Amino acid sequence: MNKFSIGFALGGGGARGAAHIGVLQALHASGIIPDYIAGTSAGAIIGAMYSATRDPDWVESRFREFLESEEFAQLGTDRIIPGRDPNSAFGQAAKFIKNQMVVIMALNSKSIIRREKVETAMRFLIPVETFEELQIPMTVVATDFHTGKPVEYSSGDLIEAISISSSIPGFVTPTTDNGQLLLDGGTSRPIPVYSVKNKVDYTIAVDISRGEPEPMQKVNILELMTRSERITSQHLCNAILTNADYIIRPEVEGLHWSQFERFDELYEAGIEAVENQVQGLLSELDERNSWQFRLKQWFGNHK
Repeated sequence: MNKFSIGFALGGGGARGAAHIGVLQALHASGIIPDYIAGTSAGAIIGAMYSATRDPDWVESRFREFLESEEFAQLGTDRIIPGRDPNSAFGQAAKFIKNQMVVIMALNSKSIIRREKVETAMRFLIPVETFEELQIPMTVVATDFHTGKPVEYSSGDLIEAISISSSIPGFVTPTTDNGQLLLDGGTSRPIPVYSVKNKVDYTIAVDISRGEPEPMQKVNILELMTRSERITSQHLCNAILTNADYIIRPEVEGLHWSQFERFDELYEAGIEAVENQVQGLLSELDERNSWQFRLKQWFGNHK
């Protein structure tokens, strides 16, 4: 029989991707090394860094360097302030003016920053340029916004594929290619279980979605629209995860994708999530890898 193979499906989530680093470190330390990786957005970035080096400690070190770099500063994520509600009259007035400017800009622009800045950041983080240079094969997922369907990349230009997968709608310029309008893979496949499941015997999904929302503190048009999108996304995540063999859910506290200042907490959450589950996971892998289990499965598939 062929070697029992393991695949990782690393979900998207912007800054919450720091949890992926902790997860990969803890799994690697326990001897759980993937044969294949699929990544969406942040999961594609961290997955490619690990696939290129097979060294999760290097991934952590390099990402910390990135957060202090000019390449990161150029992305301007520090200008996105989620969940802030100034109490002062001046603050409320400033917020109203800012919201009007955002609406005007949203109606007349495709993005806030050019994709080239994202590519520059990816070149800082990822030490190879093509899929063929990776030590662990992988698939990167994007979305065609014309059709709403996922688009998979597994060969050729790795930097371009990850830049597209990480292009947050409304924040990064879309990419046009052969009639496709390409952006964030998290829109269609927030956790890329389907992109790895048919390539391996056992799929481990890492879910860094914001999770089930807390009760609303205020009810207005903007909050209702935002909540609607989040609810839909969470239901999609939950449906996709039913196809994984094992799920790891770091505690990401519902943080916004732009909150990179919480790197340490998210990184530690990834380590903790694996440490809390690793003995059960190792036991399940041992059982699945036993010749008795695999022989039973083989006969079941050939009735």
